[in-house]
Amino acid sequence: MKKKSLLIFACLAICVSSFAQRTMSEKIGFFNLRTPNNPLDQSIKTYNVIVETPYTLTVEELNTQSLADFEVEKANYAQVVIDSEAEFEERLAGHEEEVKKAEARYDKEMANFKELSLLERLALTEQGKKPALKVPSKPTYVAPREPVYIQPNLDDHLIFDNQVLADNVALLGFEKGSDLLIVINITKMAFQDNGGQTFYAQPTNLKVMQGATIIDEKTFDDEFQFLTSSNSNTINLDRYEKNNVKKIMTNIGTYINEEFGFIPVASSVTIEFPKNKKREYDILENAKIKAISAFRKMKKDASSETRERATAELMAVRDIWTSELAKVDYNDKKALMNKDIAIMLFYNLMQVDINLKDKAQAEVTLAAFQEQRINLDLNYDEKNAFTKLEEQIYKL
Repeated sequence: MKKKSLLIFACLAICVSSFAQRTMSEKIGFFNLRTPNNPLDQSIKTYNVIVETPYTLTVEELNTQSLADFEVEKANYAQVVIDSEAEFEERLAGHEEEVKKAEARYDKEMANFKELSLLERLALTEQGKKPALKVPSKPTYVAPREPVYIQPNLDDHLIFDNQVLADNVALLGFEKGSDLLIVINITKMAFQDNGGQTFYAQPTNLKVMQGATIIDEKTFDDEFQFLTSSNSNTINLDRYEKNNVKKIMTNIGTYINEEFGFIPVASSVTIEFPKNKKREYDILENAKIKAISAFRKMKKDASSETRERATAELMAVRDIWTSELAKVDYNDKKALMNKDIAIMLFYNLMQVDINLKDKAQAEVTLAAFQEQRINLDLNYDEKNAFTKLEEQIYKL
């Protein structure tokens, strides 16, 4: 009897396992786009940048001046040697006089020392105060170093190419063109000393324009702020100013992208799908392949056209999943399209709605999910997963 019961139990286990859905998943990394604070009009697809600075010095001019200064230094070298030799002769002659003065001072101190008592002399000697002859060392001649040309350090000079500065400004999600004009006007850096410290201001104006209309305007570094704990006459002002221009340009790039650009953000998505050994789920298998392919197209540097194509592909996959969801029989566990498949489809649909930032469709999907919530009979982990998706939908 016991053996018969075990046999029946084994048969039931085999039957249940044969009908259970084996959901699989694949995690795909991609780059989503952060929605800007102030999205531009959809008609704007391109932009152009103009940078204006007060700096006119070029690398060619600096090198030319540096070579000219070197030629002057070489021409003056012979006179520099003559002057250094004459100065040495003066110091050498003065040295003999210094030696005589030192010897005379020593003779006088020794005479005074000898007039002291024995005990006084011993005490001074123990204290290291006994007179000693200190003769100044004889000067030695060191010839001036011959001039050697040193390439000027560009970091120490205010050299900027306005076009290069402009080319380095990228409005993410847009191409170069003429729909939008970004104008950056940089002024000279002003320094101010206060209590041995240096403060600075470098008002820089940013204008974002569509035609003659100013969409946004902002000024950077217009108020004095701390620069260094040293006085301004002890630091390389040009180097500080050059570094600050770079900082301003970085800040402007960050600002315009937060306001108007579409910043790529590393993201991931998990697509679920059933095993398809018997080719019963070919439609879902193809949908999974297309969804994964679409997400993989969303690379960090993907063009707007590529992203639009990937979005269209995901919307088409979403239609397939929605169509398949309508075939689900929530009451028959043995059905090909049962509640396990429904859970998988709802999970995929909600993820795609969220990543496409399609609030309207996400709310439709969420309503359909909530309507079937009782029939789905979610376990603990599934409940947590869907709760997180619901929270993301509410934030869209």
